[in-house]
Amino acid sequence: MTAYTVSMEHIPGLLEKWAGELDVHVPEQDPDGFYNFIAWTPETEIAWDYDLAYNSLKRFFLPPKEDTLSFDMETMRAEPVVDAPKQLLFGVHPYDLRAINQLDQLLEMGEPDVNYLARRQNTVIFALEPSRVAPTSFWASMGYDRVDLGYDLYWTRISPSSFYVEVGSTAGEELLLAAGALPQATGMEREAAKRERLRVRARSIKQGGLKYPWQETPRLLDKSWESPIWRNNSKYCLSCGSCVTVCPTCYCFDVREEVDVDLKKGKRFREWDGCMLPSFALVAGDHNFREHAMERYRHRYFRKGKYIYDKIGELGCVGCGRCVRACTSRIANPKAVYNELWEATYDEA
Repeated sequence: MTAYTVSMEHIPGLLEKWAGELDVHVPEQDPDGFYNFIAWTPETEIAWDYDLAYNSLKRFFLPPKEDTLSFDMETMRAEPVVDAPKQLLFGVHPYDLRAINQLDQLLEMGEPDVNYLARRQNTVIFALEPSRVAPTSFWASMGYDRVDLGYDLYWTRISPSSFYVEVGSTAGEELLLAAGALPQATGMEREAAKRERLRVRARSIKQGGLKYPWQETPRLLDKSWESPIWRNNSKYCLSCGSCVTVCPTCYCFDVREEVDVDLKKGKRFREWDGCMLPSFALVAGDHNFREHAMERYRHRYFRKGKYIYDKIGELGCVGCGRCVRACTSRIANPKAVYNELWEATYDEA
């Protein structure tokens, strides 16, 4: 694999060039101490060592609300609406990129999601090896500490002033060399990048995670439908939907239509929805097939630990820990829930 060494002093010039062609988004720390991806400007101080972006990156491909169709009621004509800006996400951690790769697969299945795929097609992704692990994260134990595809460049900081940059696509290499030639990485720099990845992975493992191989999770859930944990934990659920809103692999949405006041034109739009909200499973006839909080709470863990696995062979939880931090009732911790189920099953054996 081709790799280059990039000095920190080269990056401002590269960002200027990239921003001339693409909407560039980078991680930044806000005044409250939270990290988030924002639109880059020359004044932006990039948070190279951020541990976790508060909001997931799915919003760049699946906005919280977007128009999908416009229609004219006089001519009886309708036109699709696809807004897919050319954009660059610089600094995506491996677990978040694995989440994006999952969405790529899931939203291509069945009837492909045209709007999502158009945005994905117009997005360049520069991955970044994390240098710190968020207190709520457990991605290494879920197998999401490494990603082998989906990026155009993969950046690893190997010293305070330099990066080891692996090329993942022709487009990525062209952008990297946009300001001129760069030195090819040496074998020593490759080893330095490897050591950095192993160091961060070890830190994630040391911080704690699943107490069993993640591949066992679907079978564990097969035995746990009647577990008391669903009722015990869901008693404290506020049904606010925070856990699914921040989750990088949740992609459910609702579709609605609005007509202008003159009843001539209108639009169809979609907006995020979530299985933890009481109205999510409400259908015609006022029937709700997951009316109770316990049913919604259990569904979420089955969705992450079994249903998505049955579709693509990967767990739907990448171990980012955003839901752990967002839940005010402190019950939305997949690591804690799966470990408790595992211990209960182990004790019964």
